[in-house]
Amino acid sequence: MKKIIIVLIALIAIGVSIGAVSAEGFSFSFGSESNSDGGDISINNDKLSLQGIDFKVPAGFKENESARMVANATEAFGEKCKVSGTEFYNNETNFIVQVFFADDGDFNDLKVNNATNQTIAGHQGFVTEKEGRTLFDYVVDGKIVEINSPDQQTLESILKA
Repeated sequence: MKKIIIVLIALIAIGVSIGAVSAEGFSFSFGSESNSDGGDISINNDKLSLQGIDFKVPAGFKENESARMVANATEAFGEKCKVSGTEFYNNETNFIVQVFFADDGDFNDLKVNNATNQTIAGHQGFVTEKEGRTLFDYVVDGKIVEINSPDQQTLESILKA
C-alpha cells in the first residue's frame, strides 16, 4: 500500500511539473523575446538577431537586459516607426544596436546629416562621429540599422556576423 501511495505522489508531481512547463511555453532559444507588434530579438552565444538581422557580439561583451527594446513606438529618420534594440557592455565601454522599421512600409532611402558615406564589412551606410563615439546607419531589407559604438574596430567586429 505504501508503494502505491509513493507512486501516486510521484505521478502527481510529474503531472504538475509538465503542466507548469506547458503553460509557460517551451523555448530552447536563450534570451529571445518577441511581441505582437512585429518586434523580435534573440541572443544565442555570440550571435544577436534583431528584427531578422544578424550581428556578432564581440568577446567580453554582455547584454544590459534592462536596455532591451522590442517594437517601441518612436519617430526617427522623419517617420513614425518602431524600434527594437539592446545595449552590450564590457567594463567601461558599451555599444548599442537598434533596428528601426516603418509601421506602413519600408525605409527605402536614408539621409543622415553631417555624415560620411562609407562601406563597413560589406554594408554601405553613413558614419557619424558624435561625442567621441562612432555611429553607423545603413538600410537592409527596408529597415534602418543604427550601431552606436566606441570605435570603428568594435563596429567592424559587430558587423561580421
